[in-house]
Amino acid sequence: MPSQDSMRFYVQVGFSSIVLCFCLFKLANADDSQSSALYWSGVTSILAWWMPSPEANNPSRNIEQANAVNSVQIEKVESLPQMNGFKN
Repeated sequence: MPSQDSMRFYVQVGFSSIVLCFCLFKLANADDSQSSALYWSGVTSILAWWMPSPEANNPSRNIEQANAVNSVQIEKVESLPQMNGFKN
């Protein structure tokens, strides 16, 4: 029996294929420009949903960026002047 993740993937592929084929069929037989705008938005939505995010394949770069931001914040906190009457 397939796992839940693989089953979800197959259902997503099936649903996306049905919607994509329907939109492309309606675009090929378009009657007016208003309906073609609707079907083009369906095509682009499905394609955008399947596209990977630009930084999804490089998790080490995300960690490096987070460390750089944290070190800048730490430097800012350490460089604050002392307030009268309070000691660190």
